[in-house]
Amino acid sequence: MRDITLCHPRLQQLAAKWIQACTAQRVIMGIAETLRTVEEQEALYAQGRTKPGQIVTNARGTSYRSQHQWGIAFDFFLMMDVDGDGKTSDDSYNDSTGLFGRAAVIAKSLGLAWGGDWSSIVDKPHLYLPDWGSTPTQLIQTYGTPEAFMRTWAPAAG
Repeated sequence: MRDITLCHPRLQQLAAKWIQACTAQRVIMGIAETLRTVEEQEALYAQGRTKPGQIVTNARGTSYRSQHQWGIAFDFFLMMDVDGDGKTSDDSYNDSTGLFGRAAVIAKSLGLAWGGDWSSIVDKPHLYLPDWGSTPTQLIQTYGTPEAFMRTWAPAAG
């Protein structure tokens, strides 16, 4: 899903500020992935294992091990012509000029954390709320399910 309004209220606010700050620095970004269902996460987990493609996650959907399932993360993509061919459609994940790192510096200045800092499956187009660590372990121990966690969300102020 690409709907940031399904995510944690504070993440929604920070994502909007991040896009504004990136745009001000001429780094144009879009939001690619937000909240994921168990089924969506399972399909991603199957990629490179039982389905064609490259492995992109170690998180099974049924284990709730993805930050996306908890509404505390989003993935992003470039909306820029990085390679100079006049098209943006082929450059969504083209990090040849380090734009993901530039976007991450902006995100970190706002209080987000970056999947590009991970050592196991480096995830450059991934930003998240760092309050519960770099994995959902604390959320799983505290709430059990994403639905229980989401019931605790209060609308973000301002």
